[in-house]
Amino acid sequence: MSDWLRDVRARRVGLLVTGLAAALCLAVGLWQAVDGVVWAGVGLLAVAALLGWYEAHQLRATFRAHGLAMRGATDGLWSWDPVSKRLRVGDRLLAILGYSSNFLIDTHGWLALVHPDDRAGYNRAVARHLKGDTPFFYFEYRVRARDGSYRWIGSRGEAVRNRRGRAVLMAGSVTDVTERKETEARIRHLAYHDQLTGLANRALLDDRLALAIARARRGGRGGVAVLFIDIDRFKDVNDVHGHTVGDVLLVELARRLQACVRGSDTLVRQGGDEFIMVLPEVSWPASVAPVVAKLLEAVRQPLMAGEVELCVSASVGVSLFPDDGADAQTLLRNADTAMYDAKRSGGNVVRYFTREMNDAVRARVAIESGLRQAIARDELSLHFQPQLCIASGALVGCEALLRWRNAEGRNVPPDCFIPVAESSGQIVAIGDWVVGCALDHIVGWRAAGLSPPRVAINVSARQLAQPGFAGRLLAALAQRGLPAEVLEVEVTESVFLHPDSAALDELRQLRRNGIRLALDDFGTGYSSLSYLGVLPFDTLKIDRSFVNTIDAPDDARGDAILKATIAMSRAFDMQVLAEGVERPAQLAALQALSCDVCQGYLFSPPVDGAAFADRFLRAGPASVAEPASACQ
Repeated sequence: MSDWLRDVRARRVGLLVTGLAAALCLAVGLWQAVDGVVWAGVGLLAVAALLGWYEAHQLRATFRAHGLAMRGATDGLWSWDPVSKRLRVGDRLLAILGYSSNFLIDTHGWLALVHPDDRAGYNRAVARHLKGDTPFFYFEYRVRARDGSYRWIGSRGEAVRNRRGRAVLMAGSVTDVTERKETEARIRHLAYHDQLTGLANRALLDDRLALAIARARRGGRGGVAVLFIDIDRFKDVNDVHGHTVGDVLLVELARRLQACVRGSDTLVRQGGDEFIMVLPEVSWPASVAPVVAKLLEAVRQPLMAGEVELCVSASVGVSLFPDDGADAQTLLRNADTAMYDAKRSGGNVVRYFTREMNDAVRARVAIESGLRQAIARDELSLHFQPQLCIASGALVGCEALLRWRNAEGRNVPPDCFIPVAESSGQIVAIGDWVVGCALDHIVGWRAAGLSPPRVAINVSARQLAQPGFAGRLLAALAQRGLPAEVLEVEVTESVFLHPDSAALDELRQLRRNGIRLALDDFGTGYSSLSYLGVLPFDTLKIDRSFVNTIDAPDDARGDAILKATIAMSRAFDMQVLAEGVERPAQLAALQALSCDVCQGYLFSPPVDGAAFADRFLRAGPASVAEPASACQ
């Protein structure tokens, strides 16, 4: 463009000089009446005319070439006169936007086509180049096409300037960059959004939460609430119905949760079945409670995933800025802590973070850390509690109960460390240790000439989920030369969450090889009468919570429950064992109901192996009732 302009300027200067010379010769020749000078002037005029014709021809050729270039270029071409504001655009640019070749666009019309959000940036980019602040003009912006949609174009141009540096012309090209922009937008969306639900992901959460905290700190517009939401027993849905159904559930729950938030709120899928909400500008807890109640109700509503009807609930933990944390990470951690407290409460509830929860988390972490070294440090031991026949008072068995005396010499209650062992997965290694230790005690008692009763060991569903559990247990018995009848395996009703699971196959293998099976804590979990037909249990253990009610003077429900349970056990040919017997009145009631076996502090607390041998194997237990029948 600059070289072409210099050529035009040179030709125009030559034409001007020639014309002036011709005019001067004619004037002098005519004034002095000199023929030679007149003819010279005529000759110069002829030369000037020839130069003028050539200049016009060259300009026409140049503009024809320019027009051909504008029509034939794959990019759209344009030129603009910043003085007259005249705009010329090529057919290719019009085609990009869907307009016909005879569609006329002036400067004002072009600006009207630019997206309103891009106009200010476009004008700034043009002005900066006209001012000389940039070597060339380039800007990407949206332009309205004929069909009403917007196309992304990248416009590049350069100004032609006079000797004073003033722009006298701008020209350049336009490229359709819509596809690239859409690809970039998809990549950007994937980087900040969950692919399954379309919700924001953790990367976007960090930005939104940090921004909400900064605004709350700067503007004093209330606090910021963080809600940590976990779907209760979502793993069961995946295990029973498959991950496809689980994905359908997550998508629907995401839609429901999104309907519970305001436009200024942020809903994030943290991963798996966990969601996080950020609620800016809230008070505590008045503004949060209605939102939580609304989302809990939304989650509880039944939904269909194909032909499967699902009913789930959620556990919600809440933390608030600035009371529960001054930064994003602290707020998220504390909301997570509150959520786990809600899950430990049974789910379908909300828990607001308290300082006491932090103490509980620290205690839990300390327990989990200590448990990892408990076996190596020989801190674990087994205690045994006798199981007595109610009718005869005979010792018919005992339950092996795990005890832990930690490195500080403190006895940690089982209800504190067993759940931690379960959730952390350490229960598998600890369970293997319990099996080995119980069998070693039996071997030791037998070597001392004693006749130990059947020993019941507790086995968790997580242990049973380990492939080959039954085989390892039977191999441990064979290695010590013990018959299968010396053991009874106790499981809780949680094993029935997955009736088709491998855990049931492990139990069936134990039963086929002569190991008795007991259903522990009956009635406190997921009990269903149909489940009792899945496995031929030998013993049904009634939970202590039911035993505690049978001697209450104003509560007749305890007797009714026990009567029904015992009658059902008889129908399934199972022995009934009542645990947690602590008062004589409870024992009398159980005798009247014809319960088979009892266990509890009324007879003995759990004691170590040596004390158990002295009190129950050598001396024999005291009779709890007049002999009437034998318990098997």
